[in-house]
Amino acid sequence: MTIESELLDFAQDLRWNDIPKSVRDVVVALTGDAIANAISGRGAPDSLAVEAASRDLYGPGESTVIAGGRTSLVGAVGVNAFQVTAQTMCDVYRPGLCHVTPEVVPAALGVAEVRDADGQTLLTAVAAGLEATVRLCSAFNYPAFRARGWHSPGIAGALGASVTTGLLNGLDATALAGCFGLAGAQSGGTFASMGTMAVKFHQLRGAQAAVIAALHAGRGLVGSLEILSASDGGLLRAFSDQPKPNLLVEGLGEKWSLLDISMRPYPAASTLQSLINVLLDAKIDVADITKVHVELPSHAYLMGGEAGWENELRAMQSARYVAAGVLVTHSCWTDLFDDVHRNDFEITDFASQRVHVRCNPELPDGGVKLTIETSSGVLTYPSDVAQGDPRNPLTRDQLLAKFRRCIAGGPLEGRPFDVQRLLLLEDETSITSLMHDLAAAKH
Repeated sequence: MTIESELLDFAQDLRWNDIPKSVRDVVVALTGDAIANAISGRGAPDSLAVEAASRDLYGPGESTVIAGGRTSLVGAVGVNAFQVTAQTMCDVYRPGLCHVTPEVVPAALGVAEVRDADGQTLLTAVAAGLEATVRLCSAFNYPAFRARGWHSPGIAGALGASVTTGLLNGLDATALAGCFGLAGAQSGGTFASMGTMAVKFHQLRGAQAAVIAALHAGRGLVGSLEILSASDGGLLRAFSDQPKPNLLVEGLGEKWSLLDISMRPYPAASTLQSLINVLLDAKIDVADITKVHVELPSHAYLMGGEAGWENELRAMQSARYVAAGVLVTHSCWTDLFDDVHRNDFEITDFASQRVHVRCNPELPDGGVKLTIETSSGVLTYPSDVAQGDPRNPLTRDQLLAKFRRCIAGGPLEGRPFDVQRLLLLEDETSITSLMHDLAAAKH
């Protein structure tokens, strides 16, 4: 038995009610969060351009663009994947720096809409895809994988999402393995794209690759059955100098690695979520602040310690801009990163003159140390873990508050769509009906 077949056998044998409830709850929350992010992402600056390009490439169709219209299956999956990640508040699997739901959930929703699957069928396939993706990050041995410049979503995400699409298409064992191989044949993406929208394109293409692979495998065209482990060109050795293949299958069904996925309450880099938490808790009059010192762990500093705010994406990654913007406005939502705020003199002057960022390698991943000098003294705010981290998960009320904020001001505002439905997905009897309700206009 190969590691590929062991992983895929596990996925095919999976049943919703056999998954531990604690795991089911996380799968529901992640899926609901992805849908909410896609609703908000409809308003992102590039979403309409992505949809126009998708229509040019793939033509019309009956698949739903969340908070939008309808287009082809592959086109809708790509647009929805982009919208999930567009506002930079989707999930992150920190050990592999992989945003998982943008690949897995839109691909699942697209196929489930066509197949008119029920909620439990959808979620079972999503659980398998999420688990496969994070385990692939471990099998690639992320530090070695990252050292070669690879970006996880377009690689691990494409492969993991193909497990989901293969299951929802009802592929047999051979076809599912071939689907997995075809997804691997399309995988790619490097950190050369950091700071550009191409990093989000990796996630878009990861989701589309999974659907394309499943459709072809269902017609009898299959890829390598040893796409990971082949001695010549197997992806584990191709993408990493020190792969750990045993981590792909070790403890399958007993240890659920998807429980290590974090969610983000705020639209900003995952590495800055702790910073935003402590900034919002500080509640200091900005006029009293003379200097702000932000200390970040090594990886967070590499990502955003020296970033500017020349565009929306860079601003969301910039520790200086985020610190200044949150302290000035006492808020952190998508409008903070628009053209008006990025050119606001009070924010930009504060960021340039009073915010200082340095690397502190002793801080844990996801942590921060904030020191604020004021006219009356020095205040220190350390934090080792952000809200949404598995060690500090978002509560149901916090999730619903985010979901409502995602809908506010968009095409679904004022529609009779109850956001609590996003946390009751296992009760859905028709994903086709759910997707029609998530469209901007009734079918």
